[in-house]
Amino acid sequence: MGFNAAMDEERISWFPIADRSALSPEAAALFDELTEKLGFVPNVFRAYAWKGSHRFDHWRAHFEDLMQGSPGLSKAEREMISVAVSMANQCLYCLVAHGFAVRALLKDPVKGDRVTLDYRRAGLEPRQVAMLDYAVKITERPAECSEADIEELRGHGFSDEDIWDIAEVAAMFNFTNRLASATGMMPNPEYHAMAR
Repeated sequence: MGFNAAMDEERISWFPIADRSALSPEAAALFDELTEKLGFVPNVFRAYAWKGSHRFDHWRAHFEDLMQGSPGLSKAEREMISVAVSMANQCLYCLVAHGFAVRALLKDPVKGDRVTLDYRRAGLEPRQVAMLDYAVKITERPAECSEADIEELRGHGFSDEDIWDIAEVAAMFNFTNRLASATGMMPNPEYHAMAR
C-alpha cells in the first residue's frame, strides 16, 4: 500500500507512490518534518519519491536553494514567478500549492490570489510586473527572448544575478509544471484553506 494511501480519497498521480518503507532515511525524516510543520506531506514530494532518493534529493536541493530569497529577489517574488509561470502552463498542482505560498508570504490572501490568477491586475509594482512578464515570455515564447529583455530588467533595478534567478525560477517551474501535468499530479486539498 502506498504511503498514507489509507488517508487518501483521491489518486494523486497516475504513477506509483513510494511505500513509506522504501524511502531513504533522509526522505523519511523530511516527510516526518513536513507532517509536523504542515500537517501533511505535499503530494509533489510523495509523487517524486517513487523514482528513488537520488533524483528526488537532487531536485529538492536545487529547488530549495533556488527559492531562497536574496537582497534583489525576495522569496515572495520568487513565488510570484512560480504562479505566473504555472498560470501560463495551466498547472493545477503548482497554482494551488504555490498560490498558498504567495498568500502566506504576502500576508494578504486577496493580493496573493490576484497575483496567482492575474498578476497584471494585482496592484504590483512596475518592477514586479516586468519580472513576471519576462518569466511568462520565457514560458510561452522562449525563442523570442533577447538581450533587450535583460536591459529592460536592469532598468527596473534588477542585477544580473537577479535576472539569472528570474530565468532559472521560471525554468524550474516550467519543468515542474510539465512533470506535474504529465503525471496527473493532484494538489493536497489542505492547501485551499491555508493562509486565508
